[in-house]
Amino acid sequence: MSDYTQFIQENIYANFEAGNVEGVMAVLDENIRWTHHGSRDLIPFAGEWNGHAGVGEFFGSFIGGTEPVFVNVKGIVAQGDTVVVLINESYTVKATGKTYVTDVAHIWKVANDKIIAFDELYDSAAIAEAYKA
Repeated sequence: MSDYTQFIQENIYANFEAGNVEGVMAVLDENIRWTHHGSRDLIPFAGEWNGHAGVGEFFGSFIGGTEPVFVNVKGIVAQGDTVVVLINESYTVKATGKTYVTDVAHIWKVANDKIIAFDELYDSAAIAEAYKA
């Protein structure tokens, strides 16, 4: 599969939107590297999460700590084994009631029909501010 756009849309975004974390996990390589930039001291889901156990912890932190307001996909570009998804999103932090809005770039790396790496770039200052009590 040279264009992984449909693979990412069907297996990642459709499953995540449906609340099917198991469906997302099913297409992750056992040794996946899952990265969210920023300080974990300021953003509980930030940092590098490794393997299924690490990504499971990430999902527990992110889903358990936020409530989606909107997620708008602005564009998707695929080249070889890499898919970049540009998003504008907003979440409310449950602990503080504060909402953040940020543009996001998701960078997916695929091998053998499994996600081997994920990197998310966003406005970490806006998200950290929403987590401040």
